[in-house]
Amino acid sequence: MRKDLTLVAALFAASLVATPLVMSGTKALATSGEATAVALPVATMPVEVAAVAPAPETCNRKVRVVYSGYGTPNAACITR
Repeated sequence: MRKDLTLVAALFAASLVATPLVMSGTKALATSGEATAVALPVATMPVEVAAVAPAPETCNRKVRVVYSGYGTPNAACITR
């Protein structure tokens, strides 16, 4: 038990030491604060949108209705 606690404490201390080193390293590798905007023409193409008829519902498997009055039964499904 004591050995496990020592290991957890050592990992915690190492993470406290490593965090500033990692953060300073990522700041050194970060890009500069200068941002330049480049204006490029963007080609746009119109798209035709057509209405699609919904597919007819079919009942491929039989489902037992547990709660009566729950929803409306599908006309394609025959209930017993």
